[in-house]
Amino acid sequence: MHPSRPIVLAGVGFTMLSMLLPFASFPVIGSVNGLSADAWPALLPLIPVVVLVINGRWDLSLEPGPGIVAVALCGLSLVFSLVKAADAVVAVRDTAGATLGAGAWMSVAAIAVATSGAAFGSFERS
Repeated sequence: MHPSRPIVLAGVGFTMLSMLLPFASFPVIGSVNGLSADAWPALLPLIPVVVLVINGRWDLSLEPGPGIVAVALCGLSLVFSLVKAADAVVAVRDTAGATLGAGAWMSVAAIAVATSGAAFGSFERS
């Protein structure tokens, strides 16, 4: 099995898990997770990436064409998750008594792992 495939799948799995964690907690409305903070669109570009990673021979890395598509889609998801993390930081900074949760940073880190796995699997042929 090529190591890039489980790295991408683990990154996507932790991204899904991060959507259930709080992105921010506010005094009046309580905890806001990734689903209610509208961060879930970060998962949409990762769906084709999972399909690309699952298909094909598991002992080889991705072909160059699908690999570039996987890196581009992961990069798009990473940019969106960074914007949502910055949005959470701004919302917490402007609200008294609000705290930042781990979900936003876990989302960014997990998508970065998926992106690095896709890049590793795209540009290294074994």
